[in-house]
This record gives sequence, C-alpha cells and structure tokens, in this order.
Amino acid sequence: MRTRLTFLCDNEAAPGLGSEWGLSVAVKTIDGSLWLWDTGQSDLFLRNAQALGVDPALATGLALSHGHYDHTGGLRALLAAGFKGRILAHPEAGRPRYNHGKSVRDIGPPAPLPDFEAVADTRELSPGLRMFTNIPRRPDLFQAVRGFSYDPEGKLPDPVPDDAFLLLETRSGPVLLLGCCHSGLENSLLHLRDMLGLDRLHAVVGGLHLFNADSAEWERVAATLEDFGVRRLAVGHCTGSKAADYLEERLDCEVLRTRAGLRIEFD
Repeated sequence: MRTRLTFLCDNEAAPGLGSEWGLSVAVKTIDGSLWLWDTGQSDLFLRNAQALGVDPALATGLALSHGHYDHTGGLRALLAAGFKGRILAHPEAGRPRYNHGKSVRDIGPPAPLPDFEAVADTRELSPGLRMFTNIPRRPDLFQAVRGFSYDPEGKLPDPVPDDAFLLLETRSGPVLLLGCCHSGLENSLLHLRDMLGLDRLHAVVGGLHLFNADSAEWERVAATLEDFGVRRLAVGHCTGSKAADYLEERLDCEVLRTRAGLRIEFD
C-alpha cells in the first residue's frame, strides 16, 4: 500500500481551502493506518479535511510535534468532532510558552492539554511509523529557539525540548516528517543516524524554521540534505519563502512547497 501525506493545514492553501500559520498533516501509513501530525491553531484543519475527504475523527492517533499553539490549537475541536484515538507527545509539551519579539506573546498549547502518552525518546506508533523526541543539540549547530521562554518575564529560556519528528517507512525509502524542526535539521538528522544508523533518506517534508535564519544556515541545511542523499524535499509553514527559494535553486532534487490540500504519495 502507498504511504500518503495530506496537508490539512499550512500557511498557504490550494483554491477553495483555508490557510493559517500552522501545520496539520494526515498520514496514511504503509499498513493503511491513519494518523494525524499536529492540529494547526484552530478548527481550520477539520474544515479543510472535510473538503479533502479525510475524517480526522477516525484516526488511530495524533502525534504532536511540539506544544506551540500553531500545532496544538485545534485539539479541542478534534475532540469535539469525536476523536477517540491515542495522543502522543513529549512530556514537556503541555508547558506554558511565550515568545519575546516586539511584544510578549502566549504561544503555548490549550490549557490543560488532554491526557496524552508521553514519548520521552522514540516509539513505534504503528508499522512503518516511528516518533522521535529528545533530540540532542550540538552547541555548534543551529537550533530555532531564540526568544522563547516558559515565563512572561523571559527568565526561564525554553529550548523547545519537546521538538519531535516522524520517520515513515515507504517502499521508496525512509521519509522524515517534521513539525517546526526547532532542534535544527542537522541535529535532527544526526540523531536519526545515531539512533538507527540511518544515513540516507528518500524525502524530507515539513517546516524547517528558517524564516528568521541567515543564508549561511540555509547553505548548511542544503549541504546536510545532500549528505543524506535526499531525493524529494517538501517545505512550508515556518521554512520561509526566501529559504525555500534558496533550497529550490541550490539543490539537485525535487523541491515542493507545501500547502493545505497538497497530497504526496510514496510507492
């Protein structure tokens, strides 16, 4: 059976669908199971899903990439729609979070988060689908955590320890599905190599959080993708249009821009 990713929510959308700053993906695994990856920031992903012929309430489970509002904000709407599946996240996913930019913003999840299964390292969710958390951060490598804290005063820095990714087994090869990649792509792929000995990927999909990174980091990401032999790249959400443009021009592989309504299939 083909593995399929259907984008239910992203910053951009196909005609007839809605968009918001957020991410939600329906994952059809190699054994036919339906999983959800994040819920966007509102019930928008449910409305888009209906238009796309996907019923999130029937999903086996929901995996959360981290606890920010733009990935967890649709949780209450999902539960109200009748979802009874498993919810999995890092133990720190339910903490309050704040962003210190021009002003202080609450960027945390719904309070309180529904009961969830804590994934503190890695866990197989279903055949062909594995979740990874607790991604080590090398001090010399990029991570997207600037301006985040656990308190409004900014005294307790938030390194986003709950950042997670999914690994899908497909007949085409391994596929990495990211949320925001706050750990940084280099850290994430090095962790994958350390855990599984995996040093080749067929595809990388999701947000790379490069919209506020410099061009030197864009180049390091491009080099890392080349090192892992990535043949398909699909980026959106927090990647940033300029970074996506750079990667599309720089890389000798298929590069897609994600948006609500996009379906990606792997043999």
